[in-house]
Amino acid sequence: MRIKRIEADNIAEAMRDLRRELGEGALILHTKQLPPRGVAGWFKAPRVEILGAIDEPELVGATTPARRAPATAPLPSAPIAPAAGSFAALAQAQFATTSAAIAPMTAAAAAPAPSAKPKKGKKMKVGVAQPIAEPVDPQRQAVAERLAKFRAANPAIPIATEDARTAVGAAAPSVGIEAAASSAQLDEALHGVSFATGDFQKSGRRGRRIAFVGPTGSGKTTTLAKLAAKAQIEHGRRVGLITMDTYRIGAVPQLAAYADILGAPLEVAHSPEDLSHALARLSDRDVIFIDTIGRSPLGDGVDGLVPFLATAAADEVHLVVSATTRPQDSLRAARTFARLVPNRLVVTKVDETDDHSGIAAVARGIGLPLAWLGVGQEVPDDIEEATSGRLGALLAVSAA
Repeated sequence: MRIKRIEADNIAEAMRDLRRELGEGALILHTKQLPPRGVAGWFKAPRVEILGAIDEPELVGATTPARRAPATAPLPSAPIAPAAGSFAALAQAQFATTSAAIAPMTAAAAAPAPSAKPKKGKKMKVGVAQPIAEPVDPQRQAVAERLAKFRAANPAIPIATEDARTAVGAAAPSVGIEAAASSAQLDEALHGVSFATGDFQKSGRRGRRIAFVGPTGSGKTTTLAKLAAKAQIEHGRRVGLITMDTYRIGAVPQLAAYADILGAPLEVAHSPEDLSHALARLSDRDVIFIDTIGRSPLGDGVDGLVPFLATAAADEVHLVVSATTRPQDSLRAARTFARLVPNRLVVTKVDETDDHSGIAAVARGIGLPLAWLGVGQEVPDDIEEATSGRLGALLAVSAA
């Protein structure tokens, strides 16, 4: 999807410029009035701004006629040769790290099934793993490259110290975590907490639909981007993205940037009818990730999301709360968002606090199975499947 911002003296001129830049099929994401230019704006007419978008072919394997390059050129899908300068070196290093991380999963997926028959003319030794050279999927490789370059150009700012994050992630038996996790104190802390594994498989005749709801600032959009990248890169699923968040400034461009990196289609839904049409257009996708507008747990703002979620008919509705929020506020939010019928819990910003005791209390109090833990800002790396062992390790470190 290509995004274009147009500023003009009036709406008619802005629409004309938008059609000239993006064509007749351009979709208007939002419009707003700008203050007049000049000293204090005296004797000046106000101006208008339009944010428009147009769907573009997938970045990998698509052949499109040449056209004038946009003002902000998309990241190249082909790997770049190492060049002088820190940016190129950092991008290559990031790509090497990403490739090394997904290599074991690719090798595991390439392993033959137990019932697989050996090819004619070749003998397969019993009990010996046979090396299989599987060709690299060009789409997955290109996405990994674009993510590496995006991270290199937009480095995340670590919230916690490196020593603290190392301590949180150290769950090895050598430091006694397993022994601590099996103690009566941790057993009591984990009592009543259930867990749900991530599932990116198709659901029946249509693609799996995964929606994210929660208070403002809880990390819904970032969590969606992480899981969409994980589903595509690690599990080979064809993903599609839908956002209803046309209220928060920058929400659509933020998700559009990740959609562009993944080469995935992005749809914007202003109404339940728009959402229904968007789901129909993405019906060929394996997994559809749906972002919603953040709402305050106080008041009746969540009521406006009920018709959207009814239209979405999502297989998974993830309630996203932050580990830095007071447990009583997270419990109040859960009661408010219960009308959207969530069936999974995601706790984000785990890396931004060293007291993780509230995670178990919130999961137990809400009663939803804990599915994912957000442990940083990196996409897609900083998200983990929630397990009793991982949560036990976090609680043990907090109690130390």
